[in-house]
Amino acid sequence: MDTPIAAFADKLPLSLSLPPRPHIDFPWPSACAPNVEQIESTMLDWAKLHGLFLNEGHRRHAVQACLAWLAARCYPHAERRLLQVLANYIACLFLTDDILVDHIHGVSASTVPPLAAILDAVDFNRLGEHPAYGESAWLDVCQQLRQLLQPEHFERFANGIRLWATAAGLQILVHLNGAPPTMQTYISIRRYIGGMPSTLALIDPANAAPLSAAVHCRPDVQQLDLHINNIVCWSNDVHSLNAEIRQPGHFWSMVTVYAAQDGSLQSAVNRTVARIEGEIDQFLTLAATIEQSADLSLCTYIAGTKDWIRGYLDWVEHDTQRYSPPCMEDA
Repeated sequence: MDTPIAAFADKLPLSLSLPPRPHIDFPWPSACAPNVEQIESTMLDWAKLHGLFLNEGHRRHAVQACLAWLAARCYPHAERRLLQVLANYIACLFLTDDILVDHIHGVSASTVPPLAAILDAVDFNRLGEHPAYGESAWLDVCQQLRQLLQPEHFERFANGIRLWATAAGLQILVHLNGAPPTMQTYISIRRYIGGMPSTLALIDPANAAPLSAAVHCRPDVQQLDLHINNIVCWSNDVHSLNAEIRQPGHFWSMVTVYAAQDGSLQSAVNRTVARIEGEIDQFLTLAATIEQSADLSLCTYIAGTKDWIRGYLDWVEHDTQRYSPPCMEDA
């Protein structure tokens, strides 16, 4: 029998039986860049150099996350130097999001400045007088990408980071409020807090076929990006449920917002998976329509979006332990 979900994550009983993780199928083949072990090792050294690990336990969690594998699977055709920067970027995004957004337990004078510092690093290409957590890492990522991308394509990436940092403030307010957000509010924030606009902006450069501004801004291409964003973010809500449901900063997801409505986690998972499957169908239909008249760069971009979606799933199912249920000492 389904257990009604509590209003707050820390009130959920430790004995609560959670639904098994469903398999969400993305019906196209996998790919992975070579030399991922070396990329991972270099990324971990880079993260340590920039102070992204708070302690040895935090570093071990990052190792278990296998973040370079996510980059290698999602950008399997990227040139080696660019792929390293993409792996560093993904590590930077995940680690700073964990520390600055997801694990916020109260607002203080130290809550906002680190996020504002990241915006300054992106916008002004320099560090502040007293660098905050993650600031130097973000600056390095941006400086490397400025060298490797055309200015227009770097700006798309940078704008995605601005949207992520802005949405972070909204998510912190939602978590502090305690009450479940409406589904529309949740979906609006999730569209940006997942960091997908910046990751999508890197697909076409990673495949050596940058989209022109005219093509990138087409309504059908923007709609395609929205489907991809929804597929990945909502799938992550399902995949991360068992690991994050009792962590206060992680609590609200599409699954838990649905569960707050009717008290059934299983029903909430089912409804979320149904929405994801609907997005996959719409993505495939729209992609097929676009491809009928697309040039090589746009066809390459669509192939790259499939690599990203499939790469995320393969990373969850084969590589990362990030979404494994926490050990009792870590709970």
